[in-house]
Amino acid sequence: MSVDTNPTDATFRRVVRLSLWLKRLATLGIILFVGFTFSVLAVPDWFDTMVMTAYPGMPIATGITLFKRISLILLLALPLGVSLYGLWNIRMLFDCYARGEVFSPAPAAHIRNVGLAMLVNVVLTALVHSLGSLVLTLDNPPGTRQLSVTASSDTYLLLLLGGLLLVIGWVMQEAARISDENSRFV
Repeated sequence: MSVDTNPTDATFRRVVRLSLWLKRLATLGIILFVGFTFSVLAVPDWFDTMVMTAYPGMPIATGITLFKRISLILLLALPLGVSLYGLWNIRMLFDCYARGEVFSPAPAAHIRNVGLAMLVNVVLTALVHSLGSLVLTLDNPPGTRQLSVTASSDTYLLLLLGGLLLVIGWVMQEAARISDENSRFV
C-alpha cells in the first residue's frame, strides 16, 4: 500500500528526494563494489597486497601461490555475494520509498533482507577470515600453521544491527498483512 502523497507534505517530499539520492548512491556503490572486486582479482599484486593487509604478520612460508590465490578467491566470493545482495536490497528499498511505497510488503521484505544479509555477512566474514589463515599457512612446516580468529565490538554491533533490521522487517511485513486484511473488511 502506498502512502497518500499529498503534494504539500514537505516531509514526504524530503523522503522522496533523499530516497532518490540514496538509491543512486546505492547503485553507484554496487558498481564500484563490483569494479573494485574485479580490479583486485585481475591484478595479482593488488590481491596479494589486500591479503597481506588483512593478515598482518602472518607467516606465509611459500608466499601466495596460485592454489592459495584461487582458494582465497573462492572463499571471498561468499561474503562478497552476500554484500551485493544486501546492497541490492538497500537500493530496492530506496526505490520503493522514492515511489511512495512505504507501508507495504515490498519495503518490509527489503528491510528484512538487508538485516539477514548483515547477519550472514558478519558470520561469513569471520569464518572466511579464519579459513583464509589456514589456507595461507597450509604449506608451512608443522608447528607454524595458524588459525586466526577475529572478533571486535564492530562484529557485535553489526550482529545487533542486522538482527534489529531483520525484526523490523518482519514486524513491518506483519503490519502490512494486517492492514491489507483490515482494508478488505471495509
